[in-house]
This record gives sequence, C-alpha cells and structure tokens, in this order.
Amino acid sequence: MHEPKDDTPTTVSWLVDLDVDATVELPAGEAVARAAFLEWLWAAADGLVGVDEGAVDVGEAATLGLVASPLVIDVAAAPADRDWVGSLATARIACAFESAAAAQAATTLLTGLHGCRVVALRTAAAGDETAWRDAFGPIEVAGFGTVRPAWEPGPAGPGPAGTTIFIEPGAGFGTGLHETTRLCLAALAAWRDEGRPCTRVLDFGSGSGILGIAAAVLGARHVNAVEIDTAVHDAIRTNATRNGIADHVRVAAELPAGGPGYDLVLANIVAPVLIEHAAALAGAVRRRPDGGQAGGLVLSGLRGDEVQRVMDRYRVLLDSEPLHATLGDWHCLRFG
Repeated sequence: MHEPKDDTPTTVSWLVDLDVDATVELPAGEAVARAAFLEWLWAAADGLVGVDEGAVDVGEAATLGLVASPLVIDVAAAPADRDWVGSLATARIACAFESAAAAQAATTLLTGLHGCRVVALRTAAAGDETAWRDAFGPIEVAGFGTVRPAWEPGPAGPGPAGTTIFIEPGAGFGTGLHETTRLCLAALAAWRDEGRPCTRVLDFGSGSGILGIAAAVLGARHVNAVEIDTAVHDAIRTNATRNGIADHVRVAAELPAGGPGYDLVLANIVAPVLIEHAAALAGAVRRRPDGGQAGGLVLSGLRGDEVQRVMDRYRVLLDSEPLHATLGDWHCLRFG
C-alpha cells in the first residue's frame, strides 16, 4: 500500500479497480514493470490519493506456487524477496481518488493500456454499490450518435438524432470517451451514410467491442471482433447481447484465416501494431475482380508524429490515398 499524498483529503470517496500485469505499456509505448507503472500513475493521474496493491498471504502464495510451503515463520516481516504480490502475473490494484471526476479521468487515461485493465469504478462508501454509476452518463459522439452505459434502458439502433449503442464502462478499451473511439465511430457512420456496403466488418483490437457492435447495430450481418486479450471476450459478448446483435458478432483472439474480404476493416490500436499487421489488415479489405480496393479501412490510435509512417505503409499496400481526420491530439485515417 502506497502512503497517501501529503494533501490527501480526510475522506476518500472513489476507487478505480485495476488488473495490472507484470509489464505495462505506457501511452508513449515504453514497456515498464508494474512497480514503475505505479510510479508513473502517481505522477500522471490528478486527484490520486492512495494505491492499494493488495496482499498475498503465505497460504495463498503456496497454492499459487510462489513459495514451496505455507509453513513460513514471521510472515508479517517478510523480506523483499517474499513480495508475493510483486510475483503475481496479474495483480488487482485499487486506486483511490478524491472525486468522481478524478476517478473518471483516470479511467480514460488508463483504458486501453496494454497490460492494464480497468475492472470497475466504484464508491468507497459502505453499502452503496451502485453510486459509481453516477460518474458515467451518455456520451455524444459527433457524426455518429450516442454511447450510453449498458444499464440504461432502451433499445440500440439508428434514429433521427443518430445511432444509440450501449457499452459497459471498464469492460475493455472503448467507452466513447476517448478521441480515437469517437473518430472511428464517426468514420463508420460516414461510410454507411455514403451508401457503402457494410455487410462484413472486421474490428481488429476490439477492446470492449464498441466498433464492431456499432457496425452490427448499423446493419452489418457478419462482424469479426478480434481481441488478443481473452479476458475481455465475455465482456464483448455481453455488450453485443445488450445491443441485440449477439448473433452477428464473432469474438476471436486472432485474425481469421482466409474467407472473403471485409467491406470495412476497423483498427483502433497503437501505431507499432498497425505497422506490424499492415499486410494482414490491408489484405483483409475486400477487392474488386480487377484487384482494386472495394472495401474500406479505418485506422486510429495515432499521434501526430506517427501518422506519416503509418500512412506511407498502407498507401503502398492499398494503392490509395486516405481521408485524414483529427480530434484533439489524435488522428484517424480512412482508406476507401
């Protein structure tokens, strides 16, 4: 347990629960150990007043294979080499914040980091297990419509004021708050509004499933949601069920091999992954009989200094020029 900061208020009201792997990739792309990640978090998260790393007693450590026997003397004074929490492949960590706004800002900061998953945002007040929901309301996405928390009533679907979808906050990256998600949702809606085919869609790096789910709500009949983090697969399926399109969304950890091309490929991930998988993603786009590009490809998760390199790589593969959109410090490229 880290000590509270000097200016800690006397009452802590909000907690963000995290599952943190042994190594976490920071927003700048640097991979660091869990301890270094927590040091970064202290500096990066406004309103953070405490971090509880939890504990593993000697019996649990023995069960997990971290120690040979549960018969360890003076467990309370365990030396550094008995840091069993530090030895866990994934640790559940609770971060305390001074306000709901600070906790919500932290979920936005942390959601989508490889190696760190936001599990829940909750109130620390005893007996009130639903107050944390107050921090999440409808998110208006320009050019698309509204992303609502999964617990709100009503059906998903297009309407006069735009499309409505429902997503469980914290269940993988993609709640509608982050600029890259909003850019991709707007690009998806524009593709459909232009009358482009959108029957088969690939959502690569699916996170919460928000982009693939949005595509299915807009009429896609076959959506492949590819997410390497299998821990969120059930959350994607739950979100798909909440939106009434579970029959149209298939969840997998890897790109499906073969099959016809996709009318639209959506990839909202970091630039190095976009470069690494460029040939596969470009190859997944549906082609005309003459070999020309027929489907579309939407790429986001890009900072300004990364755009040119990604653009150049995909230009060669698709032999086309992208539409370029920005929101805040983030960029989105649409080929097709």
